[in-house]
Amino acid sequence: MKKNNLEIPEIRTVKASTRPKASESETEGLDVDKLADMNDVTKLVAVNDSIRILQSVRRIAQCVEHHSKRLSTTHKITSPQLVALMAIAQLGPSTLKSIGRAIYLSPSTVVGIVDRLEEKKLVRRERDTRDRRNVYVTVTAEGLALIESAPSALPQGFTSALSTLPENDQHTLVIALEQFATLLEVKSPGGTL
Repeated sequence: MKKNNLEIPEIRTVKASTRPKASESETEGLDVDKLADMNDVTKLVAVNDSIRILQSVRRIAQCVEHHSKRLSTTHKITSPQLVALMAIAQLGPSTLKSIGRAIYLSPSTVVGIVDRLEEKKLVRRERDTRDRRNVYVTVTAEGLALIESAPSALPQGFTSALSTLPENDQHTLVIALEQFATLLEVKSPGGTL
């Protein structure tokens, strides 16, 4: 159904007892019984909010990806690499696991990022002299110089737009995004993202 040039999913009311059984993939993240008990207007709002959230997340991801590619072209470093480099500089000598925790990435992803940073001579791995099993990653002088000269890991337009918001609104946005990320972690199969 189209309304005001917007594609709106058709909503059908089906009695719970006659409703066909949905597959797990269709119902993942949805409480089908609650959805069946909602009236048509409530369902429409729930579906539209879900679509708006998905569209917003996609727009944010595209913006971040575009900025990362631009960073890669101009500074030879991607956004995830820059974020990792900045985290290592802030944390000091760090294990891959602690870097991953700090930037919310899996250890296997961090290994790839640190490998690329090491190839660029922006970080180095050092074995612990007391316990050779432990390897620490530290930022090199070249890495510190890049941090000083590189632009923000976020697109400039975002940083500028954010600074125009009142401080209270900025804080509210941060809290809302953190809550959303937490909801996604809880709902993701297999644990956190």
